[in-house]
Amino acid sequence: MAKAIVITGATSGLGLSHAVYLISKGYTVFGTSRKENPDLKELKEIYLRDHTKWKFSNKEKTEVIAKKMLLPKKIIANLDELLKKIQFYKMDVTSDKEVNDTIKEINEKAKVVNGRGIDVLINNAGISFYESVEGLSMENWQKTFDTNFFGVLRVVKAVLPFMKERGNGQIINTSSLGGVIAIPFQSHYSASKAALKLFTEGLHVELRPLNIKVSVLLPSDINTNFNKNTGKLSSNTFGELNSINLKEMIENNPMDKKSPHFTKAKKVWSVIIKNLIISPPPITVSRKLSKIIKARKPKISYYAGDFIQGFLLLFLRRFVTENFAYFILPKYYGM
Repeated sequence: MAKAIVITGATSGLGLSHAVYLISKGYTVFGTSRKENPDLKELKEIYLRDHTKWKFSNKEKTEVIAKKMLLPKKIIANLDELLKKIQFYKMDVTSDKEVNDTIKEINEKAKVVNGRGIDVLINNAGISFYESVEGLSMENWQKTFDTNFFGVLRVVKAVLPFMKERGNGQIINTSSLGGVIAIPFQSHYSASKAALKLFTEGLHVELRPLNIKVSVLLPSDINTNFNKNTGKLSSNTFGELNSINLKEMIENNPMDKKSPHFTKAKKVWSVIIKNLIISPPPITVSRKLSKIIKARKPKISYYAGDFIQGFLLLFLRRFVTENFAYFILPKYYGM
C-alpha cells in the first residue's frame, strides 16, 4: 500500500512542492503548518509562481517577466485535484503539545490508510530574519533555533516511537547550503541549519541499527517566497509583497537603518533578492526527495538545486582554506 508521508511547512515553498509532487506519485501526504484550513486557491497561486521561469526585463534587474512554466503538463492539468488530496493539519513545531497531539492523530489516520502508520517524515518548516549577529535580539535568535532546530527535534521525537515499534521508517531533514557556509546577516539561520545537519548525521548513526533511514537535504537557493517571509519577520514594511516584486523587496531592506551594517547589508540583500528569482524551482528538490524515498540505502547527505552553487560550495569547502573562502564570500554578495 502507498506510503504515508508527513511534511512540515507544507503550505509554501519546498514543503508545498514536495506535497504536490509526492501526491502525484501516488503517496498519501499529510501536510502540516501553522495555518488552519489553508486556502487552496492561494496555495495554487503560490505553487504556480514558484514554478515559473522568470527573466529580468530591465538593466537594473529590478523587474521580471514570466518566460515559461517549469512544471510537467500532467501536474498542471491535475493541480486542483492534487492540492485537494493533501490532508492538512495545523501544527506549530514550536509547541510540544501540538506536535505530540498532531503526530499521534496523523499516525492513527495513516494506519487506516496503510495499516502501518507514518512511513516517512520530511521536516521542512523553517524561518529566518535579516539582521547582524549583534543586531538580532536574543528572542529572535531563540525563535530561529526553536523552529529550525528544536522544531525538527520535537517532531522527530514524536514520530520515533511509532517507527521503532514497527521496526522501520524514514526521516529526511531539510538543512541548507547555508548550513555549510555562513550567509552574511543570516548567521542565525546558517547556525541553526549547521546544527540540524550534524544532528541528522548523529541520528543516522543511532537509528541505522533499528532499520530507520535518516538523511539530510541541503538545497541551494530555490525560487520561493522565503525572502518575503524573512522580510515580514524582520520588518513591518513588507505587506503583501512577493518574490516577483523585486524593486519593492530591495527598497524594503529589513535591516534597521540605524545599524552600522546597513550600507553593506543593503547590497547583500539586493544580491539575495535577485539571485532567488532566477534560481531553480522547488520541484527540482522534490524530484531529489522522491529518489531518496525510493532508495534502498539512501546516503546521509544530499545536495539539491543549483549545480553551480553546489559546485562552488564544494570547491570553497574542500579545496581552499577557510580564510580564502570567507575572503571570496563577501565579494559574491557585493560587500
